[in-house]
Amino acid sequence: MTGRRRDVALDALRLLAVLLMIASHTTRLIAWDERRGWSWFSLLIEPFTASLFLMLVGASLVLSWRAARAGGRAAWFRKQALRAAGLWAVSALFYALEEGVRWPDVATMSGILATIAYVSLLGMVLVASPRPALALSIAAALCIGAHVWLDKSGLMVFGLNAGNSPLLPLFPLACLGGLGILGLEGGRPLRIGVAAAAAVTFSALAWRFGFAPIFSAPLGRYETARVLEWMDHGRMLRKEIPYYNLRPLLVPMIAAMAVLVYAVFSLARPMLERGQRIFLAMGRRSLDVYILHLAILAAFFEAGHGRRPLQKTWQGDAVVLGAIAASWLWVLGRDAYAARKRSKDLRYFPAANQ
Repeated sequence: MTGRRRDVALDALRLLAVLLMIASHTTRLIAWDERRGWSWFSLLIEPFTASLFLMLVGASLVLSWRAARAGGRAAWFRKQALRAAGLWAVSALFYALEEGVRWPDVATMSGILATIAYVSLLGMVLVASPRPALALSIAAALCIGAHVWLDKSGLMVFGLNAGNSPLLPLFPLACLGGLGILGLEGGRPLRIGVAAAAAVTFSALAWRFGFAPIFSAPLGRYETARVLEWMDHGRMLRKEIPYYNLRPLLVPMIAAMAVLVYAVFSLARPMLERGQRIFLAMGRRSLDVYILHLAILAAFFEAGHGRRPLQKTWQGDAVVLGAIAASWLWVLGRDAYAARKRSKDLRYFPAANQ
């Protein structure tokens, strides 16, 4: 038996999210006046980058459940729970290394990986339900409604719509990602209709508000800070960790952009399929890339003894290209090792390929 063919357009979306993530994270190490256009653009659309990862989580859950359905819910739930636990642990570790062990943040909302873990646990129940499209639709509608209400009321609840990668609007965006995969089964007319609706939504919002303003404060985001206090040798210490959080207006814009980019990649599917083994490798192993690029950037951060150790324009260019190249070579090596191991297993256990 052969597995389901990978959707190379989804892998291209993952690659785009990874590249934008590396660019925005590297930018924060570059001196303010030495940043190029790619740096400013990566920070401007960073809400799209984070949201795209969560939409891809929703899409991946649907695809994973399709492949594992024959094995039953219990086995699949266990696999997803173990994966979520690993993501949570990595997120908590990176948070502790950067900010110290600050409670409850290190154990609750430590970053995007922790949010992905929570979304995976919530989403797997919806995806494996008897009517996943209905379950995902209701969850998305309720969460978007709650997000709008909280925003209009001026309420900020840590972990829900404020803090480090809160659940709103990332969880409903993940639900929309899962619905997108289910919608691909609707046939060509539905796909064209969704793409056309996305184009209209994107154009209308960009024309009404402007592309840059909708991704900026106060329309698309607002600034907030998490204040942490702790005792150290009898002294009360205080630290503010700044964050930005997303406003409801960004949700339709981000969803429309994701649909349009996926549509463009789908049109380029023949070309992507020819080069997928080499060029889409980073998209297939996005968690590896996340951990590796953070380790590389952390080394520069520690070596520079400051928030922005890259003081020259060329240094920023070199580091972002170096992080991409190192990540790319790593995943190609992982793929080559996995292929050799699979070939060896098939040589000794030929029945595994039947």
